Amino acid sequence: MTKRSKLTIFGTSAAVLALTLSACGAQSNGDLSKVQYTLKNATAEPEASFATPFAASSPSAHVIEEGTGESINDGDFVLVEAAVFNGTDGKVNGSTYSSEPILLPVNEQLKKAAPQVYDTLKNIKVGGSFSYTTNVLQQRSTAGVTTTTASPGTATNVEVYTVKTKLPKYATGKAVEADPSLPSFTLDESTGKAEIKLPDNKPEVTELISKTLIEGEGEEVKATDTVYVRYIGAQYSDGKVFDGNYDKTPTGLSLQGVIKGWTQGLTGKKVGSRVLLVIPADLAYGNDTSGSKPSGPLVFVVDILGAEENPQTLQRAQAASSAAAAEASASATASATAEASVTATPEASASATAQ
Repeated sequence: MTKRSKLTIFGTSAAVLALTLSACGAQSNGDLSKVQYTLKNATAEPEASFATPFAASSPSAHVIEEGTGESINDGDFVLVEAAVFNGTDGKVNGSTYSSEPILLPVNEQLKKAAPQVYDTLKNIKVGGSFSYTTNVLQQRSTAGVTTTTASPGTATNVEVYTVKTKLPKYATGKAVEADPSLPSFTLDESTGKAEIKLPDNKPEVTELISKTLIEGEGEEVKATDTVYVRYIGAQYSDGKVFDGNYDKTPTGLSLQGVIKGWTQGLTGKKVGSRVLLVIPADLAYGNDTSGSKPSGPLVFVVDILGAEENPQTLQRAQAASSAAAAEASASATASATAEASVTATPEASASATAQ
């Protein structure tokens, strides 16, 4: 249904952007509380200044700002901006600020992978920032995960995180009156069990239907956004469910990397909304009957939990739009030139004959 690489935080060395540790033999400083931080309200990449090499002797976390937003609890899903500073030279190794925040579940898996991060998140609020460092490196391979501990004095990264927002569990807002001619949707919020039921006399699907079931109060979604969603998808032909995550972790999807029915049907909807999409085959996967993808018209119900602008996606979309406009302009110019040439030819011939 989608095509987008998914970021995973704390999966390799307890942080999504943590890179391979760099060895050095000089005297070390590994105290996060002595680092000088310059935060920019999660709107721009922060700064961190520290004596190098920075070399932690164990994993640790440090609260920079506690934040003033909602509390963070077990089972929550937060969007986190991250920047990683190399412990050898203090330079930025990577950050999310040029792309999109990380979707981070606050759960037992996080507690096991990075207990210091888990505990810190539970003690700050949305808008809060913290730093993290570790001398433990986890490397993934086809054989599994290998964990090693850096030798004393080995430089370790300084990772700075800001909790940008907390996603609601499901859509929030005002319910809209249902249309009995369209598929209906039920959700057991205690279990996450979601069901789509087709109407008895369902009409033929010839164009996209995008119907708001719950009207959210957030910002409108743009076609270049990454949306954070729970959803369920079913065949319109028989109601058979082929995908969904209402009982699982929310998913972040770029609207430039999904089927056209999603891009067109969710653009302009508000964050917090629940949306019913009835998508014709030409805006989905076509009528492929090979079995590798769902075929024919499709039905989705989507809870839009959050939306974030991805500067890279926006830039590519703008470039594509400019290229298309330039191509259209060139085509129009060529057409006009050809028309003018045809129109002028008889006159030019007459003039030449007269001479």
